[in-house]
Amino acid sequence: MAPRLDSGARKRAILDAALPLFARKGFAATTTREIAQAAGVSEALIFKHFPSKASLYEAIFLSCIDGDPEYERLVALPPGTGTLVQMIQGLVNYFVIEVPSDPDERARHRLSIISLLEDGEFMRQVYEGIRSRFLPCFAASIAAAVACGDLAPGPIDAENGLWLAEHLCGMMATVCLSGGTVVPYPCGRPELARQTVWFILRGLGLRDDIIAARECGSKNDNPTPERPE
Repeated sequence: MAPRLDSGARKRAILDAALPLFARKGFAATTTREIAQAAGVSEALIFKHFPSKASLYEAIFLSCIDGDPEYERLVALPPGTGTLVQMIQGLVNYFVIEVPSDPDERARHRLSIISLLEDGEFMRQVYEGIRSRFLPCFAASIAAAVACGDLAPGPIDAENGLWLAEHLCGMMATVCLSGGTVVPYPCGRPELARQTVWFILRGLGLRDDIIAARECGSKNDNPTPERPE
């Protein structure tokens, strides 16, 4: 007899079963009956853990954030220039390194594209989740960097800065959904990620010497190994 799963394990099994179905068929075409069959549970059990199909859809996307120790570490940092740099480095690393190299992450990212091709409601929920989780720390770090002279204030407000950075990185992940690189970048992905961090931080107004110093410190503290294309 198979061991009985606890509540957390059942939720995880449902999410794992729903991910490839949503990624392949989209939100509207995927039924809770199909998800229940794939997860080996009843539809009633799905609704016990997730009040609606939309809440299940959202939970799949946010599962890569909630409970993630790296996310929890970042948002617990005190606002400042270093925190701003680390948040951008984390954003870029996820979309430019992790998503292209991980089939499950590509499937999760594919959900966002499907949602935008449908009614967009799922992505509205996801973006609101990102806004509530990341924006307070991000905006406070922008303000702290301005106050200490590390960042020159410009016409881009903090919230739009976050969205523009996310949109750039999201598109860089989108062009890798086939499992290969469509764009002929003239460098490997770690170097591409490094240049993307510079591009975003410069756009936000951070001084070049500050970016270089923080980049050097990051390499010394947590070197990123080269990954094959």
